[in-house]
Amino acid sequence: MLRPVHVLVLSCFALTPLAGGAFAVQASSDKPDDAAKKAALAEAISVCDRGASVPLDPGAEAPPVQYGELFPQDFDLSKLKVLADKCQAAMLGAPQEKRLTLQWLRVQVALNQPGLGWLIPQIKLLADGGSPEANYLLYEFYSVHRHDAADAGPPPVTRGMALDALQKAGAAGHLTALETLLRQYIDGPLLRRDAHKVVETAQRIIDAPVQGPSPGEWDSRFRKAMPLLIAQTTLEKDGFTSEEQQKAFHAVDADSKAGTNGPEPSVIAYIKALRLGRGTQQDAATARQLLEARIGNDQYAVPMLADMLAKGEGGAADGKRAIAMLRAAAKNVADAGPMLAGVLLDGKFVGRQPREAIRLLNASWDLDAGIRLASLLPDYDGVRIDNPDQLVARLSDAAEAGEPGAALALARLQLSDDQQFKNEDSARAMLKPLADAGDRDALWLYASTQYANLDSTSYRPSRRDDGPSDDQLKALIDEGEAKKEAQAYLLQAKLLRKGVVYPQDDAKATAMLINAANLGSVEAMLLLGDAYDDGLGIDKNPRERLHAWREAARLGSLKAKGKLANAFTFDSFDHLMTLREGITDRIALYNNGIGRMGAGVFGNDAGMELSGLFSGPASNAGTAAIAAAVMDAFREAPAGLAEENLVGIGKALPDEIRVTIETTLKSEGFYAGEPKGYFGPDARKALAAWVDAKGPLTDAPNSQVAAGTQQAAPAAGLLAGEMLDRVRDKVFAQAQVAKTDKQKLAAIKQLGMLARYGDLPSRWVLVRNYHQARAIRSVVTPEEVTRYALDILVSKPQGVDKPEFEFIFDLTQIAQDRKARAVGSATLQAIRDDPRLQDPLTLGAIMGQFAFAPEACDTVLAAAKKAGIDGIGSDGCDEDTRTALIAYAKDKGASGVDTAARKAAAEEVKALDARAAK
Repeated sequence: MLRPVHVLVLSCFALTPLAGGAFAVQASSDKPDDAAKKAALAEAISVCDRGASVPLDPGAEAPPVQYGELFPQDFDLSKLKVLADKCQAAMLGAPQEKRLTLQWLRVQVALNQPGLGWLIPQIKLLADGGSPEANYLLYEFYSVHRHDAADAGPPPVTRGMALDALQKAGAAGHLTALETLLRQYIDGPLLRRDAHKVVETAQRIIDAPVQGPSPGEWDSRFRKAMPLLIAQTTLEKDGFTSEEQQKAFHAVDADSKAGTNGPEPSVIAYIKALRLGRGTQQDAATARQLLEARIGNDQYAVPMLADMLAKGEGGAADGKRAIAMLRAAAKNVADAGPMLAGVLLDGKFVGRQPREAIRLLNASWDLDAGIRLASLLPDYDGVRIDNPDQLVARLSDAAEAGEPGAALALARLQLSDDQQFKNEDSARAMLKPLADAGDRDALWLYASTQYANLDSTSYRPSRRDDGPSDDQLKALIDEGEAKKEAQAYLLQAKLLRKGVVYPQDDAKATAMLINAANLGSVEAMLLLGDAYDDGLGIDKNPRERLHAWREAARLGSLKAKGKLANAFTFDSFDHLMTLREGITDRIALYNNGIGRMGAGVFGNDAGMELSGLFSGPASNAGTAAIAAAVMDAFREAPAGLAEENLVGIGKALPDEIRVTIETTLKSEGFYAGEPKGYFGPDARKALAAWVDAKGPLTDAPNSQVAAGTQQAAPAAGLLAGEMLDRVRDKVFAQAQVAKTDKQKLAAIKQLGMLARYGDLPSRWVLVRNYHQARAIRSVVTPEEVTRYALDILVSKPQGVDKPEFEFIFDLTQIAQDRKARAVGSATLQAIRDDPRLQDPLTLGAIMGQFAFAPEACDTVLAAAKKAGIDGIGSDGCDEDTRTALIAYAKDKGASGVDTAARKAAAEEVKALDARAAK
């Protein structure tokens, strides 16, 4: 059954065509109240004409009322309902006055009451008859109802019909239609943004015909604003000629001086032209000075000035001031929010703050902000946003309009694990036309989803009915691999792993992942690290696993950082990782809301998620280094300084870590209380002040990121790799066949030469055999074997088995030979010369081995005292001493002993190679 409102509307349709029939008879009747009815009808017609007169209607009896002017300024729609009733009475009472029907229809569209769709056929008839207003009403109806539920049936007005109607209305000079086109060409999303179309449409507005018997105030103001808009667009957007820019610059210059449209828009355009050098000579310094003079009374000057401050244009960079200005303006100035989000994501002036950036981007209606938000969210699938449907709708509209980047960003978001957006069918529907048009990124995304559950570990992949066949997938992969496209190797790896399209083959799958990773695929790097971790088609290799994840993390993958942080907990034996990876990055991820298992379920979950983080491998670094790593986490992710987060983390920290943090804050002048580890409000405020003063955490240097996975390079450039390999092979061969003591001694001396140059295989031979071969001890000094062993321990080269035990045996032998004093001085020299040993975690793990060798720690302490190092502890291997040794090494710099030895050895290697060539 139709709702009552539908019955009412249908009754209007039934009555309207009877203009010469029943109404005419009714009008001719002689009833006593005839005069009153005539007066009421006349009053209704007058109200309807004055309140809803249609622009460009040749039969209009009153000045035009643009569509936007139908709405009361106080948004009291009851007034609009009164107008609708008057127009309906006028239309029914005077059917011969055709204008009244359209006036009533536009008021009904504005009211947007249930049952409005029943009026669309009548509006279409008027639009087909050439009515600009009816055409605009079709667009307006679509604009309001385009996101109605799909189960409501076919839409009365399709997208194509609506945009075609809008263009027809604009072509007829309908000002509201032209304003709508202008807004769409500026902001989207229903039409692709186009600066040249903006200029063209603005000119059409200037040239549009008079809208009715007399132009309204809005009409005049709107047209007068267009020349300045044309000039602004020409100056601020790319793609205009220098002549056009010069003309535009003169226009804004004149307008800013005359103040004809209010000085603000023209002055801002003038300043931007100066900044960019468009239409005039570039002068960023003057532009910045002008902006500084305006910000006190012109909030719209803030975004440009903040951008210049952040980039250091026209003067010194001042990122913190830029951030403060943008935060103050974000509520009132549309451009401020997305710009602030960009600065916070950049992390140049303060640590990256993705959650606040996501909130700012989501609050903006700017299309570029929406595209950036969609690109950002897949990495932050634990961070939920308000009104996700609005983002999907906006980007869907933009994708249909052909807006660059919109379809791919939304498709990737819908293909991600973010449950707010996951919709593979919708993503594939967007990707297919892009793929068909030749977009390779879209093509690979489309192909990679041909099998559902391809990335799942729980479900077997199933082929979708539509899309490319298996043979077409193979052909696409062959074509992509011929072009060295990483996506081709990645897709083949996934198919091989699952045994669809290709026979299941883990070894070949991992080989394809290596190819894709070498071509820069971050996803392949993640999967390759997993393969090395699990031994999928390749031998387990913790070093290569970390190498793959580290490269992905370097390229921005948060999943890779999470994998590294999780791996740190189990790094007790290999000691391949750093505190930055295991402590700082782990807490930073937590601060940013990434990977929280209990967020929103268990309340404060820091105790659960960070438990065990400070024991195990971290304990080798000592309390001071762990506390420093914790503090650095807030420089990397200052969102963690929020009270609800910081209180929970404080409770999760061990007592000694809290005490050390408070001690550090007090020693640096940020905390006035006693360091008792209470981590109260004053301590938390002090930490926030310390983070602000220190600034964002910079990227870790390679020597720290790769600690334990690379050897210290042997004096780069001194020897060609081919020469070193050639000489080593010859020396090792001679050592294997040496029979006499003289031959063995000669071989040992040559091994010593290679070891001094930095050759790890030679160093390992000497370290492994030092304690059991008197001949080696007669050639290699205790200082040398100590340095070689430390290099082996920190490099952990492939194939070296249990170097810690060999080192302990060597140290024991040195003590037995009464030469233990040499160990301490050699250790100090090695720490100075090898930056890898200046990492607290690395040094702590290595010096943990000293404790098992007689006199080793004592000799380090004695050497430290002799060198006059401040802050040493009571034991040569304790945390205080290690910390003091690292500080000493960083202050003094390299000793030069190792460099000199390598250079001298390089000359010996060259001489040996030259003799062998004769």
